[in-house]
Amino acid sequence: MKNMKGFAAALFILTAGLSGCSLEQHKAEAKQIETKSSTVTAKKTSNNPSNSVKAAPPNWNKPSGGPYPTLTANEPIWIDVSIKKQRVYIMDNQKVIYTMVTSSGIDTTPDTTTPTGTYHIQAERGTWFYSPKYKEGAEYWVSWKNHGEFLFHSVPMTQDKKVIPKDAEKLGQKDSHGCFHLTIPDAKWIYDNIPYGTKVVVHN
Repeated sequence: MKNMKGFAAALFILTAGLSGCSLEQHKAEAKQIETKSSTVTAKKTSNNPSNSVKAAPPNWNKPSGGPYPTLTANEPIWIDVSIKKQRVYIMDNQKVIYTMVTSSGIDTTPDTTTPTGTYHIQAERGTWFYSPKYKEGAEYWVSWKNHGEFLFHSVPMTQDKKVIPKDAEKLGQKDSHGCFHLTIPDAKWIYDNIPYGTKVVVHN
């Protein structure tokens, strides 16, 4: 009986102690703990390379850099290509007026390497080609070296002109046999707007 009275007294003291803390204090403390926990989680996530999100490739059916620039007659346009960044820059003098995402050569053999240097857009161009050797084709091709060997063109397609997703999804990474893969609208824009003789500078 004495033990029961002692237990009841202890329970009363504990209850009274808890009732001394307001509900607002409990909420504030809980919120503070939650905030600290979130901060620690965020730090762990940001410091863990395995949690980094890989950028999605551009939609190959859309321009990769937004609305295209309007070119004027005799505008001093040239093309600067960075293999390291996998970007095609449309230049007006020293100003970048448009940026395209590309895929250059995979560099596994001399036949799959994109040459660097200064070139010029050549006369050869067309709306479609298909290579039985590689079992793939592309739309809107424009030659910049070796008269039909090294091209700007759309993402690869099958013989019946269907995009090959495994290649198209690699825009922004090395993937070609030496040409520059582009989204379909980007390739068409170069085909429609970049004239014969335009300088092309390809660098690492």
